[in-house]
Amino acid sequence: MDRRLVMHAALAAAAAGVAGTVRAQSDKPISLVVGYSAGGSADFVARVVAEALGKRLGRQVIVENVAGASGMLAVQKVLNAPADGGQVYFGGTDTVAVPLVNPKVKLDWEKDLQPVGRLSTFPMVFAVPAASPHRSLAALIAALRQGGKDAFNYATPGIGTMQHFYGALINTRAKVSMLHVPYRGGAQIANDLVGGQIDSAVLVLSTALPFLKDGRIRALSVSDAARVPLLPDVPRIGEEQGFGGVALPLWQGLFVRAGTPPAVVAGLEKALLEALSRPEVTAKLADAGFTTAPLGAAALRAFVAPQAALYRDIVTAAGITME
Repeated sequence: MDRRLVMHAALAAAAAGVAGTVRAQSDKPISLVVGYSAGGSADFVARVVAEALGKRLGRQVIVENVAGASGMLAVQKVLNAPADGGQVYFGGTDTVAVPLVNPKVKLDWEKDLQPVGRLSTFPMVFAVPAASPHRSLAALIAALRQGGKDAFNYATPGIGTMQHFYGALINTRAKVSMLHVPYRGGAQIANDLVGGQIDSAVLVLSTALPFLKDGRIRALSVSDAARVPLLPDVPRIGEEQGFGGVALPLWQGLFVRAGTPPAVVAGLEKALLEALSRPEVTAKLADAGFTTAPLGAAALRAFVAPQAALYRDIVTAAGITME
């Protein structure tokens, strides 16, 4: 037989094997384990992705909500399960950040987890009330450096959250001392910002957008690596003097337990990237404020590594701890 035909047949068989590995390993559904309650933003994205994944794997993918400890109960469930791809962790920024601020969490994402792929990114917004005299982050920083009688504060959904990291990043890089005001969750923050009970706040874009659109609050910076299309006039943090191209996006991805067979990981990765290429999937995510930002397994690992180093620098410089 012609050598080229033999090689072609071998490659085709290998590709078919990778695509079919996840399908063939069990009749049981795959659990997509989410560390937050049903009805939230993470749950919404997970359900959109689960449906699309199931169609491509030929195997039911069921969202399982294991809320608590900033997602760490969910990841522990996956780590306690067999390394066969039957349990997939819907993780993200917290997967890397929480162990840095809570020494009780014994998780090393690089050793304990195998990335499958990135789903989406979404920005945080540093905002002030519409009545604030500060019209840019640079102007605010200049005013803070001049000092005053009253401490300037910023609100976040809690200690050790990425919103806290964003405010701490501004403090440490700009050498200012904004006072952190941690809330128990983010629902009340925007209303208090509008009412002037707090000086500023770090919000996810989906929360901030209605208040920005009607002019009740003003965005001074966004955390992404690029300007946000919905807020084209708002500088990204990396454009500000002293921040040197820094970006701090929130992100979401899929992981399995380390030691999962490479063919299983490859099958999940292929199905995920195919799902995220579908217009109906990207449209559903966009309507909810999420930018589809697909990366494969290796690319996700390469993306997370420098972000993890930045998180560590922020935690160290600001002395952030949940103890």
